[in-house]
Amino acid sequence: MNPTSSKHLVLAGFLISLASVAFNSVVLSYVNKRLQAVDTEYYKLADSLGKQSAELNEGDSLFDQYRIMHNLAFSVPPAKAKEARQDAESILKRFLTKYYAAANDIPPTEITRVEVEEAGEIIPLLEKGLQLMQALQATSDTAERARLTAELDKLGQELPQPKSELGRKLREIQKYSQAEFAENDVVIMSALMPVMKSFREQIIESITRKESRRHELERERSSLMRKANYASYAAITFQLFGLMLILTKDLLKEKHSSAK
Repeated sequence: MNPTSSKHLVLAGFLISLASVAFNSVVLSYVNKRLQAVDTEYYKLADSLGKQSAELNEGDSLFDQYRIMHNLAFSVPPAKAKEARQDAESILKRFLTKYYAAANDIPPTEITRVEVEEAGEIIPLLEKGLQLMQALQATSDTAERARLTAELDKLGQELPQPKSELGRKLREIQKYSQAEFAENDVVIMSALMPVMKSFREQIIESITRKESRRHELERERSSLMRKANYASYAAITFQLFGLMLILTKDLLKEKHSSAK
């Protein structure tokens, strides 16, 4: 056997095996990185869908509570009716906030943070308003009562502007809760129905979009797994081919020795 040919077979087998290992490493590295990215996005979507569904269910529950409190306002004594409607308005405000958060993928923690900031701005006004009301109840002087009433009305218009865009949006959305103080249910639902319908459509669209993306990720993951398998099979095949070339050198050498 020609020594040069033998060396060529060994070299070729070694290079093919090395190339297959390098190829497999590069492909598997890419596939693994992409799989990690796909899995991360997939689980984020799944988590987002779960939270969105929870927000939607909680919003529906709040609306049921609102309807109960709203109807209760008509069965309590007239002196308590205003307080009952104020409670109903508060629940309606929470319901609208939940729907807005679900429709726009806003985490509950972010909503809470903004509400705490808003409360921090409003508390001084509430304290001043309480002092004015106490003074109003304590006096019987007509002129003084008129002055205190005017101050209370003015205080109600001194609500500070929100510090963030989310705060502005929440305050804008929560204005719809004032519909609770309308004269009848027809007026209330006429005011609420457009914004409720808009939020629900946004939620459905968001859920549909996420579900569609999740299915895409599932298909991409399956495709990546197939590519990884194909790359592994190809690498094994080339390594075996390289090994066969190296073994061929020994077989040819043995055959050549036997012929002598």
